[in-house]
Amino acid sequence: MFDRWRNSHGFGVHSPFGYQLVERVVRPCRGYAYYAYDDIDRACSSSEHRIADKAKMLLRLVCFLRPRKVFLPDYAHKAFFIAMKSPDSKIRFIRNADKAVSDCDIIATRGNEIPLEDLRSFMSLPDRTLLIKDAPQNWCGSVFEAMNEGIMIRGRRNAICISRSGMQKVSYLMYI
Repeated sequence: MFDRWRNSHGFGVHSPFGYQLVERVVRPCRGYAYYAYDDIDRACSSSEHRIADKAKMLLRLVCFLRPRKVFLPDYAHKAFFIAMKSPDSKIRFIRNADKAVSDCDIIATRGNEIPLEDLRSFMSLPDRTLLIKDAPQNWCGSVFEAMNEGIMIRGRRNAICISRSGMQKVSYLMYI
């Protein structure tokens, strides 16, 4: 538990890319906002503050990584679509999960919607990002094994995996 808290605040994250990811995406400093935060808040009811928080983190991640093509399931909350589209109007959504594995820069998925072997194949490629919510047990470890290089930030059942060329493979436990 202590390691998770420390890493969530940047302590013990020795990779410069990983530290920037924590500081800019996972736990940005207070008083720092994006214009799309208001749009995300409007898309969420007052009881959906956790969804709004996750969507804002997704927005920061998209701004940080600057993807061209993304996959987000059709059933995802409107706030997540706003978060993905707001940073750049040229971002293309891929609707077919099978095509996403070969064609996307970012895949955001939930549970076992996309087969584990497809996600492992996706993450073995350079410069790919996987966001998985409510991952089945042992999936995060299996995806991390498939990565050749990059970073995984893992919560209890959620993970952000970024396959990044030239980066030593590292994994951190955090509150995400």
